[in-house]
Amino acid sequence: MKKMMKAIGITLLAGSILVACNSDEGTDTSEDPTGEGIPNEQVDESDNEEEESNSGDDENEESNETDSESSGGGMASDLEFNDQLDLGIGDTAQISSNQGAYEITIHSVKREEEVDGETSMFDYMIVVDVTVKNIGDEVIDAYNPIGILDQTDRLESSGSGDFSRDFPSVDEISGDLGPGEEIKGQALFDMYQNEEQFIRISPGLIAAGGVYNEVVWTFTEDEME
Repeated sequence: MKKMMKAIGITLLAGSILVACNSDEGTDTSEDPTGEGIPNEQVDESDNEEEESNSGDDENEESNETDSESSGGGMASDLEFNDQLDLGIGDTAQISSNQGAYEITIHSVKREEEVDGETSMFDYMIVVDVTVKNIGDEVIDAYNPIGILDQTDRLESSGSGDFSRDFPSVDEISGDLGPGEEIKGQALFDMYQNEEQFIRISPGLIAAGGVYNEVVWTFTEDEME
């Protein structure tokens, strides 16, 4: 009887050990740096979270690159020019901006009472013969240098922008302009009658940081054709 009870006890003990071993094999673990076991399920989840995090970083980098390209940041000029405030007809200005670097030369200013059957909303119009040259390293929109200009008879007052695109007979400047290339054309402004007149870079663009240096051409009504 005692032998039978002993045999039964040994059998039960062996069964308990076997069950415990099977339980350990069913939960496969990986060791962390501290030597403690980590279930494979937790390791897989950690790897997935890390992959998702890296994927998110890649997407953010791509998004930042796209934003930089769409904003035209790559066209911003690193050239620096002094303010040029005492230019006249025939003079060339060098300008640096967030849309590249270029030169603008004003060759002549012609007074017109009307253009294409339209009269000025002020006193008269002027047609300005200009040359634009790209002195930067990037292709630019040839009209941008004209679009930054305005005309006024008082520097402390607001000015009138270019209207050349609204008049078919005016030789407006347009198209792409590669590095080192230049183009000739015309700008058109409405103006008030006054002895002294100015063409300048719009002060608002200077204040906003779109253009990095100031430029002013001064001329009189006697100098106009």
